[in-house]
Amino acid sequence: MSIFPLPIFERDADPAHRDVDAAAYAELKAPSSIVVRFGAMRMIGEFPYRGDAKPGCGSKLVVRTHRGTELGEMLTTTCGNGGCGKSVSRDEVRSYIEASGGKDYPFHADGEVLRVATMDDLAQWERVSMDWGARTLAAKQAAIALGIPVRLVQLEPILGDEQLFVWVHPTVEGELDLAPMKAALAPSIGRPAHWQVIGARDEARLVADRE
Repeated sequence: MSIFPLPIFERDADPAHRDVDAAAYAELKAPSSIVVRFGAMRMIGEFPYRGDAKPGCGSKLVVRTHRGTELGEMLTTTCGNGGCGKSVSRDEVRSYIEASGGKDYPFHADGEVLRVATMDDLAQWERVSMDWGARTLAAKQAAIALGIPVRLVQLEPILGDEQLFVWVHPTVEGELDLAPMKAALAPSIGRPAHWQVIGARDEARLVADRE
């Protein structure tokens, strides 16, 4: 069953493209585009790639997305290393498409795969993640102290530090003024941020991604 509009997944599913030996692999050209999962919400995009390296399923990639410079992961529906757990099913891909905007905006195409992530890239991301992990705990404690019916779910940085996203989940129905919360949490966050209001389903996705 086709996952329109991601034909690269249909190509990967073709047995003719599987189980190539080392000699055949050496003859393969680097892909011209790569399907990537990125961000705390597990968005997906298919971006052009101009590098010479030939990444495989699960490869960590540095990607320029609509949000900035991010660390992403290459997706494929098949994997030559059986049982490695890096390939994804079509149902999983559809869930990623839904997270990216569903039928109206099935995936992101505004971006580029810059390179396969280096050890320096991964070390930088580890530092960023640890720093913002600590800040997230401080911000959550400050949010609870406010007594406002909004749960701070996660602070999400990206690799290039161009943007910071604050994911919050209102716990009551109706419109809610976030201005007092933004002002109170500004010292904990320490920089301008994009506030993203989400529902219970997306909160579960964010929490599951951390566990």
